[in-house]
Amino acid sequence: MSTQPLDPRDPSGDPFDPAQQSLADALKTSFRILKFAILVMVVLFFASGMFMVEQNEQAIVLRLGKPDSAGVRDPGFQWALPEPIDEKLTLPVRQTNSLNIESNWLHLAENEKGQALSTLMRRRGLHPMRDGALLTADRGLVHVRWHVTYRIDDIQNYVRLVADDHDSKAEEIITHLLENAAVHVVGGYTTEEATRKKLTDIRDNVKVRLNRALTDLQTGIVVESVEIPESTPPVQTLSAFSNVTKAENQKEAAIRGAQQTAKELLNQTAGAVHEKLIALLDELDDANARGDEPQVAALTQRVNQVVEKEASGFAGRLVRQSQGYFTSVVQRMQSDKEEYDALLDEYRAQPELLKERLWQNARAKLFAQSGVKKIYLPTGTVLRLNVGPDPKFEKMREQLQYQQETEEFDISKLRTVFPGGPIK
Repeated sequence: MSTQPLDPRDPSGDPFDPAQQSLADALKTSFRILKFAILVMVVLFFASGMFMVEQNEQAIVLRLGKPDSAGVRDPGFQWALPEPIDEKLTLPVRQTNSLNIESNWLHLAENEKGQALSTLMRRRGLHPMRDGALLTADRGLVHVRWHVTYRIDDIQNYVRLVADDHDSKAEEIITHLLENAAVHVVGGYTTEEATRKKLTDIRDNVKVRLNRALTDLQTGIVVESVEIPESTPPVQTLSAFSNVTKAENQKEAAIRGAQQTAKELLNQTAGAVHEKLIALLDELDDANARGDEPQVAALTQRVNQVVEKEASGFAGRLVRQSQGYFTSVVQRMQSDKEEYDALLDEYRAQPELLKERLWQNARAKLFAQSGVKKIYLPTGTVLRLNVGPDPKFEKMREQLQYQQETEEFDISKLRTVFPGGPIK
């Protein structure tokens, strides 16, 4: 009996000769290698679905054209079926993108770009097919350049409605929505506000309307900032507009200067309490206009109290000087009265003796003063004195007359009118 092994795949069950056996062994080895190769290819096929999502990115997998159930893939290693079953879309969701929009800006020829707008000479009007402009609330026109920064906030909505190969669709959507928002917002401001005074308000309002529209359309895009690099009226009116702006700036500067001068004068006149006084005087004027006598009396008393007790500056000094002078006059009058009362009894008893004593005292005081010349005359000699006007008084009179004529009367110059008074 033969001892050669039988091939189980041999249908006849007859033993193989050596050549056939070698062939069968070679085929079995080939099949094993082929199985291993197929297994390796299957492993490599599924391993090819591994991909990396960077830290500033998110990814979404489209399975047969539709998002798979896994949803948004966060940064890190992720897996999907190899193409063409799954398609991987990776987007920089945390990256800020910039977009310049000049659809509302005037058309510039190549030789005009880079020049100052004030140097451009244009005699014709605007071309509606080339020059962009926005209508303002005062029926004027302004040219505006926009700069927008945006990012992807919702990758699923972005992929479903917006995404394309070059982000041109996203920029087109943002441009159209910003143009629409600019028409609504700028139309509520005047030309001056839209070119100079209210640019911050305009760009903030445009940003709010733009984000609201992007959210309503579920684009997955969020606008982070809207800037206005340049805004100008038409160049044909730029010179006149600049002159008006210059005149308004001069007017505002003059108003601020007048207000500052008024504040300084009021502070010099009444000090920090001048604002309270002005308010009280305004109320007093209203009460007089209404004919409200009780209110007029109450406000007048209140004004007097504020002036006497709280006012500083010239008015305060004048009040205090007046009060001091009043006090000194009263004190002198009281002193004179006390002296008069003391002398009255003596006068009633011996009037001639009192008069002689008072005359002796007055003469002694007079002769005791420095600069007094003493002249001794023999008995029977007659002395005639011709006294002219006091030179100091005449000089003071001329000064007062001059000050009254120039309307710059200053009561502090009256120090010589009241000798010994409170005016220093």
